[in-house]
Amino acid sequence: MGMGHIKPYMVAEASGSDILLDPSFPYREELLQFIWEQRLFDPLNLCTMDGETVEVVRPGRLHRNSGPDLVEGQVRIGGQLWAGNVEVHIRSSEWYAHGHEMDPAYDNVVLHVVYEHDLDVRTQGGVRVPTVELKHRIASSRLETFKELMRVKAWVPCEPQFEHVDRSRLPMWLERVLIERLERKCADVEALYNQLSGDALETFWHVLARGFGFKVNAEPFGMLAQALPLKALLKYRDDPMRTEALLFGQAGLLHVDFLDDHPRALQQEHRMLAALHGLKPAPVAAWQFGRLRPPNFPTVRLAQLAQVIVRSDGSFVHLLEEDDPAHISECLQVEAAGYWLTHHRFDQASKPGPKSLGADAAQGLIINAIVPYLFAMGRVQGREDFGERALKLLEALPAEQNTIVDGWARLGVKADTAARSQALIELKNLYCGQRRCLSCVIGMDLLRGKR
Repeated sequence: MGMGHIKPYMVAEASGSDILLDPSFPYREELLQFIWEQRLFDPLNLCTMDGETVEVVRPGRLHRNSGPDLVEGQVRIGGQLWAGNVEVHIRSSEWYAHGHEMDPAYDNVVLHVVYEHDLDVRTQGGVRVPTVELKHRIASSRLETFKELMRVKAWVPCEPQFEHVDRSRLPMWLERVLIERLERKCADVEALYNQLSGDALETFWHVLARGFGFKVNAEPFGMLAQALPLKALLKYRDDPMRTEALLFGQAGLLHVDFLDDHPRALQQEHRMLAALHGLKPAPVAAWQFGRLRPPNFPTVRLAQLAQVIVRSDGSFVHLLEEDDPAHISECLQVEAAGYWLTHHRFDQASKPGPKSLGADAAQGLIINAIVPYLFAMGRVQGREDFGERALKLLEALPAEQNTIVDGWARLGVKADTAARSQALIELKNLYCGQRRCLSCVIGMDLLRGKR
């Protein structure tokens, strides 16, 4: 490769903004990587800083592991085809700032792509790396579009430009986002499965218990499951009193002096059962009652969970092998009876009324507990039918009603099933909320200039 310093001939529109040279802008290199990978620069008369012609056969594929930014690149330099890695920097000198000259992982870099060239660079072996500069090859409109996406104060970054979005690509993109959400959720289930020595039923007990905590008390319910093995709990599923005693006792909620007969009876039963099975309660301080409506108090949820256990056959077949979400929901819509008809907490009487797990809460348990569990077990046990059942349940359930779903509806993206609403929640939280526009089909289309 040549050793001269001939400036390449630049023909593209000069950028009106030096956003990529602004050190306060946090997305500089990420944007330049995207521009290179997507070929969003003027390739006419592209040359190295030595003046050798460059033809980009394959820009390479971005990867997020350590090492060069793009792998599997192919470029023809001065007529010679080179295959290997591509490294991207805002300025050439960052090669040395990042210590690449001492790292053998960068010996196979066939091209150094920079926004501004300020220094020639070499590999660990002293080989000079050919460099191309893109500063005057990127349309200013692309940079301004990205700058707006990153800095606009809107419900989602693309909201002001949403009318320009190619909506025909959204369905397929949302399907992919849904799978990402399920894979993210099932990773936690798989980790739990491994911690529990591959005990699938015990794993479901933990997932179901956490589900009963919903958002506010998921962690305390998870601690309860850790403190109360399912095998011990199922021994007494034919006895509602002992089932409640184990749940409330292992939740740490029976360590006070009570006035009412019911909690005192639970307390007595728990002392005996805890001694028999060597059980140590979870810490009571973890439970949250603040900012919850009384029907959502953890005490009410525990009483409802007790009813689910009492109704189970010990294997939860009615929850895990049913294809109709309506039937699963019916099984989950239990009612905390007896003492709980007139109480939300121990020793605090309330207006009499049913304490049923509603249809919305049951749907939430299917979406956030049963579906991730099935999806995870499908992976760890090689059961494709489990994963298919999980997806079918989401497709058969109605869309959730929340502020995120409403926000997308205002932009004209409506959810008709839980599968779609779950995807939209993931898109808002994990893409829009983190401004990952370069990884989103919507942001990518806007930056490509599709109108």
